Amino acid sequence: MWKHTLSFIIVCIMITACANQVTSAPATTPTSRSSLVTSFPQIINTPPAYLEARFTGELVLNNGCLRVKDSDGFSVLLIWRPGFSTRTEQGVVQIVDSTGQVTASVGDFVEVGGGFDSNPTSYGLAEPLPKDCPGSYWLVGEWIRKIDRP
Repeated sequence: MWKHTLSFIIVCIMITACANQVTSAPATTPTSRSSLVTSFPQIINTPPAYLEARFTGELVLNNGCLRVKDSDGFSVLLIWRPGFSTRTEQGVVQIVDSTGQVTASVGDFVEVGGGFDSNPTSYGLAEPLPKDCPGSYWLVGEWIRKIDRP
């Protein structure tokens, strides 16, 4: 009888420990690609200097690629520098910077530093440019930030 009681106690402890592990796991973790983002083109070789032009518009997810679409409907495919990543929280794709801070989310009106680039492959890319997400290309500089709509 004591063997059955001891076995029951051990099983209860194991179930409790496993349950605590599941509930204490973090809700989200930054990754280079969230489940909704099918392509996150990043340069490998960081340019010695970034253009600091600004492009403003809505951060959108189109064919699995992150773009910024301006008020005229013109959009650019964002080419990311190392340090940026994405994560999904409650179904919303977020941009995470190198410090782990969320800087913008899909649907936000944003301002992106950097500049147009007709050939982002010249810096080397971690993955090929997606065929479903054509240019124009915007090489993201040092920041992307949420702003109020004009």
